[in-house]
Parts: sequence; C-alpha cells; structure tokens
Amino acid sequence: MKLKGKVALITGAGRAIGRSHALRLARLGADIVVNDINLVSYKEFDEQIGGASVVEEVKALGVRAVGIEADVGKKTEVEAMVQQALAEFGQIDILINNAGGLAGEVMASQASTVSEEDLRATFDRNLMGTIFCCQAVAPAMKEQKWGRIVNTTSQAGMQSQAWGIYASYGAAKAGVINYTKYLATELGPFGINVNCIAPAYVNTKRLQVKVYQAMPGVLDQTLAQIPLGRLAEPDDISKAVEFFVTDLGDYVTGQCLSVCGGAIKFS
Repeated sequence: MKLKGKVALITGAGRAIGRSHALRLARLGADIVVNDINLVSYKEFDEQIGGASVVEEVKALGVRAVGIEADVGKKTEVEAMVQQALAEFGQIDILINNAGGLAGEVMASQASTVSEEDLRATFDRNLMGTIFCCQAVAPAMKEQKWGRIVNTTSQAGMQSQAWGIYASYGAAKAGVINYTKYLATELGPFGINVNCIAPAYVNTKRLQVKVYQAMPGVLDQTLAQIPLGRLAEPDDISKAVEFFVTDLGDYVTGQCLSVCGGAIKFS
C-alpha cells in the first residue's frame, strides 16, 4: 500500500470527484481528512454513495478518517481545519485542493457581464481557497521535509469556452495554474512537490443537473469535442492524482496535467 502511514487532506470531498479522490487514496493506505462545506453534500444532487457519508465509506476501507466542515474561501476556517487535522493525526502529507465550482448561473458567467457577487464567490471557491489551503499546510510539510500538493484547475482555465461562458471560473482556474508554478518553485527545496490537474468534462450528478438537463443538446455538442468519445468518470481524475502523490510522480513538480480525453488541443 503505497500511501500507508500518510495523511491526505482532500477539500470538497463530500461527493463526486472529491469523494473519488478520498476513496482511491484510502485504498492506497492513506488516512483521510474529508473536507466539505457540507459533509453530506452528495444529497444535494441525489448522488448515490456506499454509506451515510464519505467519512464512513473511507473508514470501511480500513483506514482512519475524520470529516471537517469548512468553507475553503475563508482563511480562518481553513486554518482551523488544518489545526484540527494536525491535532487528530499529527501530520498532513498530502493536500488535494478539489473544492471549487462556478458561482451563479452558467449563462450569466460571461466576461463582460458577470456580476461582482458571482465573480468574487467564484474566485473565493477556486483560487483563494486553493491559496489558503496551501498556505495553511505548508509549515507542517516544510518541517517534515516532505509533501505532495495537487491543485485543481480546469479546461476552462486553459482555453476559452463556447459562447464566452465560464469566464469567471476560467479566470480563477488560470490563476490556480500560475499559483501552482510559483509554489512549486518555492517549496521544491523542502521536498514538497506541487502540481495541478485540469479536468474537462466529468460525469458528475451536478453537471448532469446544472448543465446537460438544463441545456438540451449540449451533451451531444460536448461529446463531439472529445476524441475519446465519452465524459470522464470521477475515478479517471483520481488516477491522475494517484500519479502525483505516489512514488510515480517523485520527479514531477510545477506541472499541469490535462485530463480531458483529448478535448484540450495544444499547438
């Protein structure tokens, strides 16, 4: 078990992709700190899981787990969460910054018209939350001379989307990419690797409800953009996380890996 003896803090892990990360790392032997603004957030979109909560699912895999509700966009809550995790486990070896998402309606997220409220909330959820969590775990990782941080950007942070939607989200996620590069440069000498993943279209209940059910025809348009011909499943993204946090990624830092089925094109 490659991660036995390690402790992983995963934000936004109450459902969907974050839940998938928690279960995959638990199967690799890591003890898990499950963070979410609502630890039973899977209920919001009627997502089916194998227990009363992700914490209970993780414990059933034979590792230790604790759930901590906190809003990653609020620095004081992040700092309190990290201190609670350290008090519980004595260490944090891995940080997966998964929490995020667009604030507001998709069709109201264009660059020239997005509201200040939605813009600030989107930046808080994605960019500021990532920064606050990285800053909070850095001292402990530096002291132990080892750490793995994986941030989450998006296809929207790498190229503009159709009709100019997701502009606020894309701007925040682009910030995550550059923050990752700077942090990797700073923390590399302490044995801490910092990378980010860029998912494109992931088959979550939230995406089904908020986009594909609300906007008929968009699913077919989406699939037409993906050479592999299907949406990603959450575990497709978690496999990339496994690479970065295990020995497989020991000599990789400051990088952004697109996990998109070929949807993102590079020249």
